[in-house]
Order: sequence, then structure tokens, then C-alpha cells
Amino acid sequence: MFESKVSIASYSFHKTLEVKMIDVYGYLESLKYRYGVPNADIWNGFLAGMEKEDFKKIARALKEKGLVLANLCCDDAHLWASNPEDEKKLDATADLCMTAAEIMGAKTVRFDVGVAEDDINEKQFEKVCRKFTAYAKRGENAGFIVGPENHWGASRRLSVQKRLYKEVNSKNYGMLLHLGNWNLEEGQTKDANDIAAASMAVHSHVDFDHAMNMDVWPAEILKAGYTGVFGIEHHKGIFEYQGTQLHLDAVLYGLAKHIKE
Repeated sequence: MFESKVSIASYSFHKTLEVKMIDVYGYLESLKYRYGVPNADIWNGFLAGMEKEDFKKIARALKEKGLVLANLCCDDAHLWASNPEDEKKLDATADLCMTAAEIMGAKTVRFDVGVAEDDINEKQFEKVCRKFTAYAKRGENAGFIVGPENHWGASRRLSVQKRLYKEVNSKNYGMLLHLGNWNLEEGQTKDANDIAAASMAVHSHVDFDHAMNMDVWPAEILKAGYTGVFGIEHHKGIFEYQGTQLHLDAVLYGLAKHIKE
């Protein structure tokens, strides 16, 4: 079934989490019994304050429900910071995220680049590249793939993503493709950038607008070499359970039209 080709990002329920009406275990229950989706996509906002023993419990819950952790999405763990004290905190969070990935069996782990400007300078690039190389080595040892999302700042430039991919040059490095979320350079379009990035991507986030426009892009992304799951990331912040269902159904309908099982 096409459900095997999708995940639901726990960020889809960030407002429900904010009012303490869901936790990571409720999220996993929803995946299994409400949505029938086998791939988890955990945002580390659902892991706040947790340590190794908590990660072991989550790993057990994943196993009991037959769920795969397709992606662990890590905020406040970005690779570049101009302030050394900030960098220490970010690195500690990144280390904890990779520990969580190791214990919970994550397939991919997303870290932000951290450069807020539209482009990246050589000092920033060197540090980001060095850290991603080290993270990819840790991923090789543990069985996960690390990489950035075209999320904010310089990471939204296709040229930056291409350069990092080329320089890190590891089978345990790949990007999270947030469809359409590009800071366009001369002559580019968002759709063309998605296609150009597809072969570098190991996971994706599909926003609501893309879910409602499934006539063309899935076939183009797959043709361009994308082999990961399609991650439902619902951002509306209201009626999150119902909105996520609508979002999911639209993606499943679109994939059914474009993928022959």
C-alpha cells in the first residue's frame, strides 16, 4: 500500500503539543491506529528534556507498533554559530540527537546549516562541511544518514546544497528536501530546484500546498532519482488531527496516480 511510502512529521501536531494534549507516545499511537502510517518522523520538540533511558522507551514503543523512524528532525542543533558559547550548546544538542538516532534506529537525521544570511562564506562553509563530515561518519557507524534541510538562511540556496553534497561526499550524507522552499537564484524556479535536488535527498517534507497539487510533481521527483519517503508536514496549527488526515489523504491519492506498485 502507498502508506509505506509516507511519514507524518510530529511537527504536524506542534500546537497540540504546546497545550500538552499529545506527547511522543500519543503521536506514535496516532500513526499506528489513527492514520495507519508505518513511518515516524519525529521532531525533537517532542523529546524535550529526555535522555538515553527515555530514548530506549521510545525505541521499544516503535518496535512494538512495527514503526520505522524514517527521520529525526533536530532543531536548536545547527552547525554554524558565531558565538562559541552558543556553539557549545548547539553541539551538545546535536550530540544528544545523534544518540537518540542511534538508540531509536533512525534512518535519517536532519540538522540545520545555521547560517542565517542568504549565502555562506568560506569560514562558515568550512566549519559546516567539517561537522557534517564527522556526523556522516558517526551515521556510517550507526546506520543513519545525516544532512541539512533547505529550511532557512543559506540552506535555501540550491548552490549551497549542491556544494555541501559534493564536498562531504559520503553515502551517509543527504539532504531533507522541503518541497518548494527555495531562495531562488537567477534563472531558477522552485519546481526545477526540487527536481535538481531530488537525487541528493534522502527524506522530504510535503507542505499542504504541494499536497493539494499532486498532478505533476511526484512523477518528476521520482524520475529525478528520489527514493525516500514523502513526509507529511502540516503547518496550519488548527484542527491538527483533521488537517493532517486531509493532508495525508491528498498525498496518498497523488502517489496512487504516479506510482505503480
